[in-house]
Amino acid sequence: MNQPIKNSPSAFTRWYRGHLRALKEGMKMPMMAPLSSLFTVITLGICFYLPLVMWTLWQNFSEVEDQWQGQGSIAIFLKQGLDANQVQALQHDLNDDKLIAEVTVVDNDTIKASLNDDPQLNQIIEVIKTHELPDQILLKPNPNATTEQLQSLAQKLQLHADIEYVSFDADWFNQLKTLTQAFYYLMQASIVVFLIIVFVFLSHSIGSEVAAHKGEISLKKLLGATAGQIRRRFLYGGIYYGLASALVAILLLNITFWWLELPIQELSQSFGQSIQLRTPTLTENLWFGLLAVTVSWAGARISVSNHIRNL
Repeated sequence: MNQPIKNSPSAFTRWYRGHLRALKEGMKMPMMAPLSSLFTVITLGICFYLPLVMWTLWQNFSEVEDQWQGQGSIAIFLKQGLDANQVQALQHDLNDDKLIAEVTVVDNDTIKASLNDDPQLNQIIEVIKTHELPDQILLKPNPNATTEQLQSLAQKLQLHADIEYVSFDADWFNQLKTLTQAFYYLMQASIVVFLIIVFVFLSHSIGSEVAAHKGEISLKKLLGATAGQIRRRFLYGGIYYGLASALVAILLLNITFWWLELPIQELSQSFGQSIQLRTPTLTENLWFGLLAVTVSWAGARISVSNHIRNL
């Protein structure tokens, strides 16, 4: 009699089944110790939350910085009697200067309207309405421009025939630049520190999981399982922790900004400004989630490999 021939699964089928089995085991792993897993997720979520807050504040600060830089920009007061062609020609020349990032022409009607909208200055608008205010051109400096270069530019513009006066607050420009750099380095340092904390804490958590399955891992080794096959379930567990902690971090961020929104608005309005806190977009949240999963997977990979090697 002919014996039935059993077809062995293909390499892809074995690979797919192995990963599917590891995925299920990795997702079940946190459920075996729910309180401990919840503590791990919350702790990792806080560790991811702090760099996320710093990055989001940096994004908001960059938008506010644009407003402040506009206030601390070079202001050119034009002479009376210039026609539109002369103003346009001067604007064109300024646009060609590499030290200038943006040129904005402000006529006297716009200046009066701006003063009228400012709660601290609208009381004097009636006084200046009787005087003809000069048109202005506001220059936003290039971020890479130095104070010395901008001072030299202001002195050169002062000699222009169509310009009455040039105003440039070098101290304000230096203070803004120093504050921006300090905040940027603080953001970088916080991200590095908390990512290291994530690596250390996750390595400890995954290491505890490996130790709890020491007998099972030793048996699989005796049966010929490779290190890659053994660590799969723990890597999927690391992905789970990364995804769950990213969701916790995003939730904490939105709660924080919702809590701070009204006080920030009231504070900014007291200075005659309008600041709206912006939370990350959907795309930015997806990128953050991918980063959190990558970091947690890498931490799990390093930890599991070291523990399996030592068993």
